[in-house]
Amino acid sequence: MIPQFGFAEIVVLALLAIIVVGPKDLPKLMRTMGGFMAKIRAMGQEFKDAFEDMDAEDEIAQMRKEIEELKNLGKIENLVGDDIQNEMRELDADLRDATDVSSPKGKN
Repeated sequence: MIPQFGFAEIVVLALLAIIVVGPKDLPKLMRTMGGFMAKIRAMGQEFKDAFEDMDAEDEIAQMRKEIEELKNLGKIENLVGDDIQNEMRELDADLRDATDVSSPKGKN
């Protein structure tokens, strides 16, 4: 958790810095502090990006898994057992036999 500074706290810190460091070395101190803060922000962003990359990789892996499951879902072998497949084949044969009508004799 980052502490939040109000205007009054910043003024007190600025006055303290002028008194302790002195007005001559204050710009150098501020540049050093600015560089330090930039490095901290860059490290924080890198840390955040690493977690986002890991999350993206997990999402991609999950999507691939779901795609494979959907591909397998459409295969008839995965949907029905041997008994049902045999019954379906028998029904198909019966329907084909019933619809296989010979052409009537006498009509050409």
